[in-house]
Amino acid sequence: MFFIQFICISISMIGILAISLGSESESLLSCSKFHFEEKVLEKMIRLENKMEVYAEKIKLWEESVSSKLEHKMEVYAEKVKLWEDSVSSSLNKVTEAMKQTETFVDSMRGAHLLDQTRFNNSFVEVKDQTKSFFDSMRDANLQAQTQFNDSFNEVQKQTETFVDSMRNAHLQDQTRFNDSFLEVKKQAESFVDSMRDAHLLDQTRFNDSFLEVKKQTETFVDSMRNAHLQDQTRFNDSFLEVKKQTEAYVESMRDAHLQDQTRFNDSFIKVRKQTERLLESMRDANLLDQTRFNDSIIEVKKQTEIFIESMRNAHLQDQTRFNNSFFETIARFEMQSANETEFNKRQMNSLLDSFSSKVQELSEAERKRDSTTKLSLRQEQNRFNKSFDKIAEDFQVRFNKYLQEVALKQQKVALTACATSSTVPGGTVVHFPNIQTNIGITNLSAYKSTGKFVCTVAGLYHVSAVMMSSTDGQYYYIYKNSDRMITTYYGKVHSYVTRTSVFVTMLDVGDEITVWTAVSQYIYEYSCFTIVKLN
Repeated sequence: MFFIQFICISISMIGILAISLGSESESLLSCSKFHFEEKVLEKMIRLENKMEVYAEKIKLWEESVSSKLEHKMEVYAEKVKLWEDSVSSSLNKVTEAMKQTETFVDSMRGAHLLDQTRFNNSFVEVKDQTKSFFDSMRDANLQAQTQFNDSFNEVQKQTETFVDSMRNAHLQDQTRFNDSFLEVKKQAESFVDSMRDAHLLDQTRFNDSFLEVKKQTETFVDSMRNAHLQDQTRFNDSFLEVKKQTEAYVESMRDAHLQDQTRFNDSFIKVRKQTERLLESMRDANLLDQTRFNDSIIEVKKQTEIFIESMRNAHLQDQTRFNNSFFETIARFEMQSANETEFNKRQMNSLLDSFSSKVQELSEAERKRDSTTKLSLRQEQNRFNKSFDKIAEDFQVRFNKYLQEVALKQQKVALTACATSSTVPGGTVVHFPNIQTNIGITNLSAYKSTGKFVCTVAGLYHVSAVMMSSTDGQYYYIYKNSDRMITTYYGKVHSYVTRTSVFVTMLDVGDEITVWTAVSQYIYEYSCFTIVKLN
């Protein structure tokens, strides 16, 4: 630093001297040669004086620079010492930091091993949970299959019972008709006998009319017997046809359900194998990639939910097809019964009209008798008319009662309603305000507001409830009045679960069917209640 400053000062002095000499040389050009030497000497003296002054300044500057340099060297020496001390402390800190780093690396390695262990344990746990989930799904499906078979067998037994009851009712109606017919025949014979006893004086006409009445009565009896035999034959044929169709339909439903069950089992085993292979490959290929494993687990869960949803939709479609076919069979049987009833009614009306016309003809013939026999004939006619009217009235009352019973048995009652997604408190009735199907329900607004199905037509009813909930380990019940008919347990719930309850019961007018919650639980909008009158 000192040498650089000295060189700079020397260069500046030489420049000043050169400038002075240049300016003097220019002035000397205009002066004479005499004065030139004097001026040169004068300039040299001045230059020597300036050099002495500059030498003193340089000396003073060197002394000041030397003192300053010594002071700075001392300062720099102190700074170097401080720097050495700081470097030493920094090296100690670096050594301490290296030790801390090694300790941190060891702790990270231990934490990583712990994480790896927890990951392996969680992987095994997820695998076990997945296996238990599939096992529970298979058990639930087997349970649903058992319930379906039981309900199907119960419906088949009830159908057979209904057919037997219809046969017995028809036999009872036949017996009552035969009894009424025999009573009418006896009254007609007694009337003919009274006519024969009262008209001995008019033997010829009486014999002719008696033979005519006897022939007409026998013709009427034969036509009634033939019509009854034809009705009985048609009823037996239609009954056998309906029985065959019912058996064929039941067999086809059983075969279709077995095929669906086989397809479900195959799909279930295939999905289970794919899931196990996927889990094994994920564990082998992605042990250090926790994020991808979680994404894959979520994807597997979504695929499982999609598969379950598709199976649920397929089951709902099968249930819908079964309900439609069952309703179609009931409608066809009701139509056949209505046609048979209408035909029998027309036959009976025709026979009654024929009999009435014959009676009127006989009455007209009797009115033409002699005046001596008019009074007794009128009295006998009045007695016959009263007895016949009474018999016809009794027969009409019994026939109307029979028609009302048949109409009540054939009246359709069906209801399917779904809930809204909400939390239902415990110990309360579940409401199903979304009506999907309504046939023959007269108090629909009351059902929407209370959730209570009140029977208005007595008969045998098929009751089912499909409940979808996300509440774990809870129950729901189905009550008939104050009697608990069935209890259903949701079981272990991962995200949501669906349970189905089915039973058949006899209902009288005024009986109530309700669905109750055991404790507070969340019910989805896919939960539905269905009740159908079987007969």
